[in-house]
Amino acid sequence: MEWHIDPRNPGEVFACAGLAHLAWRANPESKTGFELSDQVRFAAPDLSGAFERLMGASLEETEDGLQLADIDLDWWREWGLNPGLKNWAGQQSEVTVHKSLLGIAEGSSPSKWLTHAAPTTGRLNLDANGTWNALNMGWSLNEHREAMMLCRPWVELLASIGLQAFPVEGHRSRSGFKYSLWRPASLPVAIAAFGGYGPAVYSTDRYLSATAKQGSNTMLCLAALV
Repeated sequence: MEWHIDPRNPGEVFACAGLAHLAWRANPESKTGFELSDQVRFAAPDLSGAFERLMGASLEETEDGLQLADIDLDWWREWGLNPGLKNWAGQQSEVTVHKSLLGIAEGSSPSKWLTHAAPTTGRLNLDANGTWNALNMGWSLNEHREAMMLCRPWVELLASIGLQAFPVEGHRSRSGFKYSLWRPASLPVAIAAFGGYGPAVYSTDRYLSATAKQGSNTMLCLAALV
């Protein structure tokens, strides 16, 4: 399976990390990665079985976080891999945003993760597509709670699965967040290359995503090469 993705969009790259995580769960010897040409492609083994399990998956609260299908998620907690990417705030919680995403994903297949979009009031703010900049709009989303944002739910749900395995370097209030693409490799090598620490043969382009504010929430912006 393969998809053409925008490497500047951190949400799409984190979703590819989620696909890599799913592939590893299905077969620890599987390889996933990016192929660079005129367009960037992400290649993975057949994930039909994993996609079927995600369709209509249950979401359960656990002592440490959440369980989506049979996948434990706690990357936003203080002990998790990516607490700095907890972009939601105010009346939203990890439960409400994941439930919102599952709700608008219902009836669609994760295989259509790049194209399926729907309006929602809650998201993880990882996908740069559909992001609103309240400063440019001239008003705060927090003051208009009935407003709906166009969102690609599977991009964000797969990104959440990816952030459970792939630590992202950076900080929202300082340098932003950095990530690298990786050539086809096993999950441990992919994780190292993603963080910029893998063998040079596996690491490819490195990107930096700045952040912006949307009311009390933080958004990831399109990244630039570094």
